[in-house]
Amino acid sequence: MRVVAGTARGRRLGKVPPGVRPTADWVRESLFNALGQFFDGGEVLDLYAGTGALGIEALSRGFGRAVFVEKDRRAAAAIRGNLRLTGFEHRSEVVRGDVKTVLESLIRQRRSFRLILLDPPYRIAATETGEVLPCLRALLAPGGRVVVESGGVPADGVLNGKRGNERRYGGTSVHIFERSEFFMNVAVCPGSFDPVTAGHVDIIRRAAGIFDHVVVAVGGNLRKRPTLSSAERARLLEKVTGDMENVTVEVMGGLLVDFAREQGARVIVKGLRAVSDFELEFEQAQLNRNLYPELETVFIMSAAEHSFLSSSAVREIASLGGDVRGLVPEAILETVREQYSGVARGELEDKG
Repeated sequence: MRVVAGTARGRRLGKVPPGVRPTADWVRESLFNALGQFFDGGEVLDLYAGTGALGIEALSRGFGRAVFVEKDRRAAAAIRGNLRLTGFEHRSEVVRGDVKTVLESLIRQRRSFRLILLDPPYRIAATETGEVLPCLRALLAPGGRVVVESGGVPADGVLNGKRGNERRYGGTSVHIFERSEFFMNVAVCPGSFDPVTAGHVDIIRRAAGIFDHVVVAVGGNLRKRPTLSSAERARLLEKVTGDMENVTVEVMGGLLVDFAREQGARVIVKGLRAVSDFELEFEQAQLNRNLYPELETVFIMSAAEHSFLSSSAVREIASLGGDVRGLVPEAILETVREQYSGVARGELEDKG
């Protein structure tokens, strides 16, 4: 293996560690020819770095700095050795660890990269690649590109239906994404959903018609103890949003702004039932923007038939034996009747 072009052109790299499948020299040359060959600074992120050959090629061709992420101890040592051979030690950082964990750390540090190289071992399940991609949206700089290499065409859904500029090199498949192609418009719809109501589902469905992807974030309610665990509430939401292809449900811990960054989202969606809701939501939106300046809050007005509806009202009606049909999705009607029976009565008695 050798560096194909740039300031370290012709420099040979060290021995390939066992179990590592490096990108062939001719594939790297073709890939960088497609990217533009030479560059004028910026940072590159090399994931599942192996020998570090891709990131080193980027440094040789003009990138200012590189971060190499590799879990295997021997491979990480090989990357450091290759950086010494090419003289790029002072412009590089080798991080050993699980890729998703490292990406979440980089997001918290508010790092950004002009080029992100994703070359996972072919034995890694496509689902792992799918879990990593949302993090990349939060790390990709304006004008940046993402390169995804695989042993074939990635499984359906892993690239969210996007193929970018696809190139085939023998048994290797490479997808190059411009930021505009790769960066989906992701929104987070947060709440305690205790329980999820017909009004919640209406807001989620309408948000799904506006944004490329909606992540429903199930959190706790700090003002009171939720009736069901976060995982149980998430399962109910998955049941009632199962027909919405661009909606996923996640349990959220910690700050909403941190969760949004991890999901690559820059929009929070909230439903407003009446003017009385706006004051509190406005305050929360301003606080969130203070913590995450790029984050916007979008308010969707509740449908008229849901303007009176709240989770607390449903809990109280269910506890007193009232009929909650039409107030909650039909698919979870019996669950709500069983799980929330007696809950609101107990809350009222606690208040005296």
